[in-house]
Amino acid sequence: MNSQDETQIAVLRNLYAKQAHLIDTGQHEGWAQTFTADGEFHSPTYGEPAIGHDQLADISRRFSESAQQAGERHRHVIENIWVTECDGSSAQVRAYVMIVGTDIERKQARILRIVTNIDQLEKSADGWLIRHRKVEY
Repeated sequence: MNSQDETQIAVLRNLYAKQAHLIDTGQHEGWAQTFTADGEFHSPTYGEPAIGHDQLADISRRFSESAQQAGERHRHVIENIWVTECDGSSAQVRAYVMIVGTDIERKQARILRIVTNIDQLEKSADGWLIRHRKVEY
């Protein structure tokens, strides 16, 4: 691995941290903008795939609404980010994602689910964006 590869991997890891913070703080449109305009999100949690920024922002809203209804703050903990391919214009990434719910009143946390994100990314003028995400349990 050369220093350019290491730089790209660091940038990709930062994208995953950015995504977690955006969705967890209710920045729905910002989270959707981390995907390409025709980006896809396939998750058994939400049923039908979300395609495009409007549907992706709706996924983020639904995530926030479910936390609010439960009286919890939900957070994404993203680990074991594995860049399996990266050629400078496209990348393949796998990452483990743990969704944690913290009860706002009792200050107790529980694991809601642990999944694997399997992503295809492409580099645009604005940086790396997710073109396709498949979430697996």
